[in-house]
Amino acid sequence: MVSPIRLQFSDPEPAANMRLLNTRSLRVEEFFDDSALPDYAILSHRWQDEEVSLQQLRDGQATAMRGYKKLADSCSQARRDGFDYVWIDTCCIDKTSSAELSEALNSMYQWYQRANICYAYLFDVDETLVAEQSSFYRSAWFTRGWTLQELLAPATVEFFNGTWQRLGSKLKLKDAICEVTGIHPGVLTGELELQSFSVAQRMSWAARRTTAKVEDRAYSLLGIFGINMPMLYGEGERAFLRLQEEIMKQSDDHSLFAWKSADPNHRGLFARSPEAFAESGHLVQAASKWNIKPYSLTNMGLSIELPMVEWSMGVYLAALDCETEGVQNSRVGIFLSDLPEKNQYARVMLDGVDLPRFATSRQSQYRHIYVRQQIRGSLRPVEREYGFWLRRIPRPSLSLDATFDVTAWNNKWTRQNMVFTIPKGECGTAVVIRYKLEKGRTTNIKLGFDPKFNPVCQFGGQYYSPKTFGSPFRDTFQGIMATDWMNSRLEGVHVGDKQTGLNVDDFHRILILKETIKGKEMWVVYIADYDEEAVWYQDRVCDGCNLVS
Repeated sequence: MVSPIRLQFSDPEPAANMRLLNTRSLRVEEFFDDSALPDYAILSHRWQDEEVSLQQLRDGQATAMRGYKKLADSCSQARRDGFDYVWIDTCCIDKTSSAELSEALNSMYQWYQRANICYAYLFDVDETLVAEQSSFYRSAWFTRGWTLQELLAPATVEFFNGTWQRLGSKLKLKDAICEVTGIHPGVLTGELELQSFSVAQRMSWAARRTTAKVEDRAYSLLGIFGINMPMLYGEGERAFLRLQEEIMKQSDDHSLFAWKSADPNHRGLFARSPEAFAESGHLVQAASKWNIKPYSLTNMGLSIELPMVEWSMGVYLAALDCETEGVQNSRVGIFLSDLPEKNQYARVMLDGVDLPRFATSRQSQYRHIYVRQQIRGSLRPVEREYGFWLRRIPRPSLSLDATFDVTAWNNKWTRQNMVFTIPKGECGTAVVIRYKLEKGRTTNIKLGFDPKFNPVCQFGGQYYSPKTFGSPFRDTFQGIMATDWMNSRLEGVHVGDKQTGLNVDDFHRILILKETIKGKEMWVVYIADYDEEAVWYQDRVCDGCNLVS
């Protein structure tokens, strides 16, 4: 007989009434008092065709069904190990009662946890030894959503192949199990408590598992996170959202938000399925917490305060209180895009990056925001070009000796297509242009973003920034692109607004407008003399180039 390991649990939640299958009579008996429960074995398996239900067992139909042999073999193994009772999910729950099913699913983790021994039956394994490349590693049992808690909850798990030959315990096979599942060995040995692992780590263990019903992807994780909630079959993906909401009520672990998705649309802070956590198994709670205020769900979205850095036009990088395990300065963040409603945001992917690193050296500002989970229309975020299109400037001189000097972050611009971009996440100068006007004098144009990501334009004024005068570095790239020119008190400098742009008259008409050019939103700059032919006012600035779409 296998020597069972019994664990002591402090003040467990009361479980539902429990049915057990008598291993000798093969009849189901019901127990109403937890303190009177006998020792019992419990079965973990992947369902197959013609599994025996409670009603079929009672009506005498079971013996003719294909699943009866598995039931009888489970009882035989339990008797050999000295147990008079075994629990099997197919026939020990009345699945015709939604109330009983809900109560049972909320109690199932405890039932596995309290069992003296768990039999993990792998019907698709033929070998008697677990070796590299054996069918044990490919067993469907490891892909089933429910078997995760059935592996973790019991102290003693014994594995059997398709002919009920013993393969070994989860302690003996822990290396193979860890390789297949990605679960930390300390959980299997009992050396580490399940709750010591981050939400993201536990979710990652379920990421590649499947269930017959989409709701069960959430319901099968209730015990893993110590959650109780009603079962509502038919709610679909909403079940996983509810699970995350319940986790958030009990935990301030930000790794709940540390997931990835290929979905290019606006999203909320909650993932649509455990699959989104497939690459989050290395994320843990940050050693130092930056976020100390509670957060909660409201009718305007998830109300939360986060340290945020303006990253690009309408997009912010928000810091989460989680980091890569064992790696210093590895805090991660998420990108948030502002929505038309005041102080409301949605999560977005930026340039294919969904979970960027948040440099601890960055200066951030705490913002209290609302992050929508459901976005009206679920529109795809507008693709943005982070920079300026200098679409119109006062006519340059065409003389052979006329200068047209450009200092910029990129070299992809042309005189016909003067698009100047700046690295995302950076504020500062995008371009400095010095050129000779048709009217003869030389002038300067500077474009950039101030620390609040407002667009700033200088037309005229000084070529060199104030702090570079007299500096030996003033003609270097860093000197020319210095940012201290962005002061509205300086000659020719105008600071716009990151939402509305700029519209000023200063001996010239200067407009900076947010426009969509070939499917990308960007700042478009128009600078013109009043005597030019174009009609210059905010609602009519097109010069007929046909590039606006």
